[in-house]
Amino acid sequence: WLVVEQSKQTAAILIAFIASHPRHQLNYLNMTSTDKDAFLAIYKEIETDLIADIQNLPALSDSVKQQLIDYYSVCIPYTVPGGKMTRGLTVIKGVEVLKQRKLTDKEYKDAAILGWQVEWLQAFFLVADDIMDASITRRGSPCWYKKPNVTQDNAINDALILENMIYQTLRRHFKKHPSYVQILELFIDTTFQTEVGQHIDTNGTPYADGKRAPLDLSRFTLDRYQGCVRYKTCYYSFYLSCALALAYCGYDPDTTEGKALYQNAEDICMILGEYFQIQDDVLDAFAPPEVLGKIGTDIEDAKCSWLVCKALELVSEEQKEILMANYGKHDAEGVKKVKELYRELKLEELFQTYEEEQKKMCDDLIAKIEPENFQDLFKFLLAKIYKRQK
Repeated sequence: WLVVEQSKQTAAILIAFIASHPRHQLNYLNMTSTDKDAFLAIYKEIETDLIADIQNLPALSDSVKQQLIDYYSVCIPYTVPGGKMTRGLTVIKGVEVLKQRKLTDKEYKDAAILGWQVEWLQAFFLVADDIMDASITRRGSPCWYKKPNVTQDNAINDALILENMIYQTLRRHFKKHPSYVQILELFIDTTFQTEVGQHIDTNGTPYADGKRAPLDLSRFTLDRYQGCVRYKTCYYSFYLSCALALAYCGYDPDTTEGKALYQNAEDICMILGEYFQIQDDVLDAFAPPEVLGKIGTDIEDAKCSWLVCKALELVSEEQKEILMANYGKHDAEGVKKVKELYRELKLEELFQTYEEEQKKMCDDLIAKIEPENFQDLFKFLLAKIYKRQK
């Protein structure tokens, strides 16, 4: 088993932290949403419990159990940690903001566990998405399905197991929590919303007779793009973390106060999510793979990206022919020509103008949110994504 460099670094952080903070002595009182080491320590506890679940499976021989344990002891740390962890840390930040004080040990641990379930959901989506997009790298390392001892056959099942682990963990820690059903429903609804978005994304160019149909540029519209982004990105990358914080803190979406808070969160998260995805599209085309941590494939995969939608608004007939001839082709020279066209149309500069406009719009919307302390959660999110490079 080859463990990627990022996994080694993550493991080193975990080992050092846990060595100085034995599990029974962990003190969460001084830990906050900016403490990534503490957050990673909670991950290790969750992983340990999940591996123990495998050990306790009935009617399996010790050798079969050990095979499962060996496999998932590599799969989980390879696919779950290693990212920026913004989605997970946002849950902790949300609870801090809503409580308006330092969290107790239990509150911190609960918020961190909920945060890690968002990261687990992300892992489930990414393992599956990499297979669907035939991606090569993720977070600077080979995609999970590209590992020679994994392959696509195992990775599809692993994505399903990663999703199931969310519900095992939620049951273990929140079964008696008054918001347990609401928390479950948030994960169920968000998973469905994201899968709808993934379908729209995957079928920007539809399939026919087992292969891609001929390229139809008329399908690449900003209207379609915005619908795809809302479902594929906004709900799970932004709204879910905020809604989990509200649910954990006891805000009922059926009350007047609760309904306003959830609606405010959804409104701003839809804007943040669209901004985040457009950033992602620009980075996919222009960021160096060693900085981005993956090799972008939106052009080859004929994705309905912001770049192609904007290009189609600006191109001449001659330039449109270049797009028609090269977009959606798994050909390095074709990809190069599309990127050259994007540069000729000054799409990077257009994005920079858009980014400043979105920043101002978000600042103005956040300033109107009530109660005022709830604004801090969205300022935290905006700061995480503004001018990001990966």
